[in-house]
Amino acid sequence: MSVAARGFFYVQQVEQHARRILDECLQADGLTAGQYMALSLVVHHEPVSSADLARRAQITAQSMGEFIKALESKGMLDRRTNTSNRRVILLTSTPAGRKALVRSDAKVDQAERLFFDCLSGEEYAHLRLLLGRLRSTRGSRQS
Repeated sequence: MSVAARGFFYVQQVEQHARRILDECLQADGLTAGQYMALSLVVHHEPVSSADLARRAQITAQSMGEFIKALESKGMLDRRTNTSNRRVILLTSTPAGRKALVRSDAKVDQAERLFFDCLSGEEYAHLRLLLGRLRSTRGSRQS
């Protein structure tokens, strides 16, 4: 089978294109795609530990730590000690972080509409269903 015909190759190309578009639309707010994902996870699950964020995002703790450090330096996240387990640091969003997420969400919504406009509503729904199935069945496997 040629490399061009492999499903993995198509997934990689689409992922790279989507990442480029996402980075471009977030650039004005000073966020990368990874920082946007981390900020979104914090806002929707706060207070949350860095380790829990990494598990949710299915990335390494080290990668998540880099995103968190960048967001902290921009004043978008705060750290505090968990009162029930002093070894755990919990992350919460700041008002600036929540404002940035609202602005970024609007830009990402628009970018997604443009990116997927070649699909009908039914095709888009089916794609999301298939991607969700792959994520839930393959995302947690280490192979």
